[in-house]
This record gives sequence, C-alpha cells and structure tokens, in this order.
Amino acid sequence: MASIEDVFNDHFAHWGIRLPHGTVERRERGRIVRAGWAIRYRCGCDEKGEYLDYYASHRMTSDRHVRMRGDGRCEELPAIRELCLRSEDPEEDARLEAEYFARNREVASMLEEKGFGLRGDEPGGVLINRYLHLNRMDE
Repeated sequence: MASIEDVFNDHFAHWGIRLPHGTVERRERGRIVRAGWAIRYRCGCDEKGEYLDYYASHRMTSDRHVRMRGDGRCEELPAIRELCLRSEDPEEDARLEAEYFARNREVASMLEEKGFGLRGDEPGGVLINRYLHLNRMDE
C-alpha cells in the first residue's frame, strides 16, 4: 500500500511537486508554491488514523481541498467554488449570486482558521481568482 506521502506526490508528479520527506511522520504543516500552484498542507491523526489535509490552488483549475488517509482514500473537503449558478429570473439570480458569495466567504474563513489562508506571495492568478470568487465586482 502506498503511503500518504506517495499518494500526494503522485497527484502532483506532473509538476515536479513533492512533499518534504517525512512530513506525515512528523505531522508537519507547510506550504508549497511552485509551478503556478499554491498548496497548504497539514498532517494529523483522528479516530480513523493518520491523514494529510491539503488545499491546492492554481489559476488554470478548480481549487482542491482534500484529506488523504493512510489507506489511500481521499476525502473531498469544502473548497472555494468557481462556478456561480445563474437564472434568467432577476430575483432568483440575485439569490443564487448571494448564496455563492456567502458560501465562498464561509469556506475562506474556515480555511483561514485552519491555517490555509493566502499570504499574498502566491502566484498572481491564484490571488486574482480568490478575490473574484469572494467579492462581487460592484462592491
């Protein structure tokens, strides 16, 4: 069975991104900014065993928030959504837009509390995307 570190490294092998060796064993937290990616990670243990949580952002794809388990399972966790549903009905459209921004702001707050917030030195596309998904353009 592959280790958590191996599974993470496989997910990002195309970009030459790897966790520092021993990260999971030492239950470290950290960040990787490379090849357009901004990745925050932290390790822990709960009633199901060892895990690695990571939040990965890249301007060319949807954000990913994942919990990797020692048995190879990956659980999707809440992430900033890039897609806002729309409606031709102005009232419904306003409601959908308000829900979109409220949910994304709630997720951003949770990420901040978890230590996965942006620091400002991420790739520009990541910063711009985050801003656009949290703020209405007319605010």
